Amino acid sequence: MNAPVKIPGATATAQSLGSAAFRERHGLSLAYMAGAMAAGIAGEALLEALVGAGCLASFGSAGLPLARIEAAIARLRASLPGKRLCFNLIHTPDHPAQERSIVELYLREGIETIEASAFMQLSAALVLFRARGARIDEHGRAHAKQRIIAKVSRREVAQAFLRPAPEALLATLRAEGALDAVEVAAARLLPMADDITVEADSGGHTDRQSLVCAWPALAALRARVAREFPPAAEVGLGAGGGLGTPAAIAAAFAMGADYVVTGSINQGCIEAGTSDTVKQLLAGAEPADVTMAPAADMFELGVSVQVLKRGSMFAARANQLGELYRAHRTLRDLPPDECKRLEQQIFHQPIAAVEEQTLAFWQARHPGLAERAAQDPRVMMGLVFRWYLGQASRWAINGDPARVLDFQIWCGQAMGAFNAWAADTPFADPRRRHAAAIALSLMNEAGAHLDNFMARSVWPPALSAVTSTSTSTSTDDIELDEEEDLQEWLMLQIARELGVDIDQIDPRCSFESYALDSARTLLLLNRVEQRLSMKLSPTLVWNYPTIEKLAARLQQMAEAASVGAEANA
Repeated sequence: MNAPVKIPGATATAQSLGSAAFRERHGLSLAYMAGAMAAGIAGEALLEALVGAGCLASFGSAGLPLARIEAAIARLRASLPGKRLCFNLIHTPDHPAQERSIVELYLREGIETIEASAFMQLSAALVLFRARGARIDEHGRAHAKQRIIAKVSRREVAQAFLRPAPEALLATLRAEGALDAVEVAAARLLPMADDITVEADSGGHTDRQSLVCAWPALAALRARVAREFPPAAEVGLGAGGGLGTPAAIAAAFAMGADYVVTGSINQGCIEAGTSDTVKQLLAGAEPADVTMAPAADMFELGVSVQVLKRGSMFAARANQLGELYRAHRTLRDLPPDECKRLEQQIFHQPIAAVEEQTLAFWQARHPGLAERAAQDPRVMMGLVFRWYLGQASRWAINGDPARVLDFQIWCGQAMGAFNAWAADTPFADPRRRHAAAIALSLMNEAGAHLDNFMARSVWPPALSAVTSTSTSTSTDDIELDEEEDLQEWLMLQIARELGVDIDQIDPRCSFESYALDSARTLLLLNRVEQRLSMKLSPTLVWNYPTIEKLAARLQQMAEAASVGAEANA
């Protein structure tokens, strides 16, 4: 295994990476999440493996009927007693009633957390989930009963999740009796999300952004919003997309991510709810073996998803359908040779038969859309083409041998990167790719990467030289007998670093909300080391991201060191 060697005295372990607040909030031992993969690919077996290992995993409910989702909840409640469950909620702007019915199911069944994905704007159903059961305590602080982890890539969407629910949606839900006055009042004090996953170049729906550009930009946005709405500072910020190796995960934590989210690599695991054929294809993928194709759920809008191109003609055929849709108004306008090609190569049946199946499907699922299709040939054309896109993912999940060349396999470059890393590990064999073992291996080696980076870095002596002069007039001698004193000292350091009055420093706000970059944070940590005369891990400021939490932890460490010294005397 091409893993970095753990250095003596290393402190960055799998359990120490990321935010302690995130782990506590979701009842985890690792700040590691498996994102939802639609149609139950991220299914019961995957959740049982990862949640049982102390990770977070989101059930891929998109595209599944209510009865199937309800059955999954029942199984997971039985197999994971006492564990907090996370289910996906995908935005369906063309069918808000379906989104609402899923949320109402989650509320009835007591689902604690949802992963909200593909949202372009907040919906009434999403606000209902956030606000139902919310209360204000005797200190005037609002508390939500349910949690939301929002997966976003765009700044305007992230900003909506950092702020309270829109007044118009709260008013609508109050008027219909879905929320009471107390819930509405509490919702006005809460950010819409507890955590936001910055989604970079991922499988499926993706804007194909660079994580090292997208994450800092949204971190800066969070800090700006927090100046107007302080609770935004407590929203966790995770990283997802392109994370398939320990080095990539270490880089995400080095940027300051509270948690990491993996996706594509989980689809190749034993527990994934897809066919063995798909897992074999994924095991042979390289980073370049991905491409873009039209998305089934937003085909008419021109939205694309990232898929595996190795071993499949799906992307080429789906893009041909997109071109035909843009070039012609209706199915009747298609040239005869194009109709013949569609029937023989793509549909494997007459177009009229596909129209009949399409109408029957939507009459059962969304009667209003079926009625529009019957009246508008343009709508019918889009739905017929979507038939192929939707079936292609089902053929892949079921492993239909007659349709291998049409498999739609959502996949990002992380899969190929994982395969390259796994080549010298037991995970080279697809039959040994167990999700929990992979998660722990990736996190352990990510910690080793960070330790080795800090070991070979020149920052400790350089910063020591700086602090030996720059802190001589910036630190006051105080006793460390009380947590409040150490907290005050930390507040003073940050106030002086920023050139502001100490009264402007709130110990409950995150370090990031004060726009402290990595260099300033490490400088602060070095001053704490000198103050306490002990070596500290750089991960402390990630695990304890506020002055209040860091001061409490430092006090515990100082007391433990004192007890140890007395015992050894």
